[in-house]
Amino acid sequence: MRYQLKVSLTAYRETDDAFFYYETQSTGLGERFLKSVEEAYSKLVEHPQFYSFINEDKLIRDIKIKAFPFVIIYQIVENTVLVLRVFNTNRNSQLLENL
Repeated sequence: MRYQLKVSLTAYRETDDAFFYYETQSTGLGERFLKSVEEAYSKLVEHPQFYSFINEDKLIRDIKIKAFPFVIIYQIVENTVLVLRVFNTNRNSQLLENL
């Protein structure tokens, strides 16, 4: 079963911010970041249940973004993968407490 993908405004903004940051560091690096995010999204719509839970309620999961210090925080709601955050793991993880 293929799931639908919905990306929250917060996750979209975090992705956009990271893209612009990486582009200022090196031309093309932002594009590589976006490609890695898209690859992770492709995996999620095919098999979202394969990835680990990150909360005690076992509702929220994450998947690492290849070659970058980011994870995609998401939950499965019926036949939809809802992306909550595209989180920089170098930031304070306490920022994830209110998910």
